[in-house]
Amino acid sequence: MKNCLLLYLLLLPAFILKAQIQGPLNGNSFTTVAIPGSNQTWVNPGNVSASDNIYSTFGNITAGVGSYTDYLVATNFGFSIPSGVTINGIVVEVERSDPNFRTADYRVRIVKGGTIGAAERASGSSYPSSDSYQSYGNAGDLWGESWTQADINATDFGVAIAAQRSVNGGTTGGRVDHIRIIVFYDFTTLPVTLINFSATKKDRSVDLRWTTADETNMSHYEVERSTNARDFLPVQYVTSLDQNRETNYIAEDTDPVSGISYYRLKMVENDGRVKYSKIISMQFRTGNAITLYPTVWKNGAILQITNPEYEKLVIYFSNATGQVTGKTVTNSTIVPTSILSSAKGILFFSITDESGKLLGTGKLLAN
Repeated sequence: MKNCLLLYLLLLPAFILKAQIQGPLNGNSFTTVAIPGSNQTWVNPGNVSASDNIYSTFGNITAGVGSYTDYLVATNFGFSIPSGVTINGIVVEVERSDPNFRTADYRVRIVKGGTIGAAERASGSSYPSSDSYQSYGNAGDLWGESWTQADINATDFGVAIAAQRSVNGGTTGGRVDHIRIIVFYDFTTLPVTLINFSATKKDRSVDLRWTTADETNMSHYEVERSTNARDFLPVQYVTSLDQNRETNYIAEDTDPVSGISYYRLKMVENDGRVKYSKIISMQFRTGNAITLYPTVWKNGAILQITNPEYEKLVIYFSNATGQVTGKTVTNSTIVPTSILSSAKGILFFSITDESGKLLGTGKLLAN
């Protein structure tokens, strides 16, 4: 806690006058929400209200690596952010551990208006053997949502987390002691109103369109793209027409990445002040968009798949002659590997959706 407060104090000079921080604050309402296919649920979810070595736990996840729990949901954090501000970012801190070294992140998602969001912040990192805080999000991360102060202050604002087994065998001992949230905001109001922002596929590119109203002293717009909804890079720069009437803009991503892309609009005023749009997503498959990794896989380790939309995917494994030796199904980023318990050498795989459409092929080395 002291280290976190020291960090915030060091950052304060950069936020004076414009940016503000509220928190960390503790949740006051706790529950569990089922995830289809889960193996365990959380006991005593209210124990995460304070850092006091009194835990919420889920017992032993009895299935194999990648098996997961239900959501543990914490809401009603008691924020009192004033009106007329811009929400810049949200940081969630979870104090957790597993003395048995068999638990990892499965999902970490924001809760807005009582609904669990789609933007994923789980890193898949293992729980440490003793209690420590893990941070999710940052001072500029909106978790794929657009926010008002009323959204943050609402009793149904919060976070949902789930855990998974990371190692086969033995007993999982995952536990959470405390969940807290920090919100970053400022009083800046840019002289522009964004009416809409959308993305559309166009042959081998993506069209990005937006409409503004009441532009005054605006410098330019930057279309930014990300593959994880956290780390964004510029795609195109568009000079503002600086008109105080409804104005339409269009940009083009001529080299979209394969799979899910996330786009946001960075709006920059003449004096350098910045405002961001909500994040929108677009799926654009080019070639072998979905694959398995690591390509060198050790029996008992986690085998992952690129599945950002949590589709139901079917994975077929075959030998060098093309004979299918195993089949498994997943609707997450973890591939069940029980059928590979005795596999050795090179395995060929093909991935399809529920309808049988081929989405990806490849090979991995099992040892």
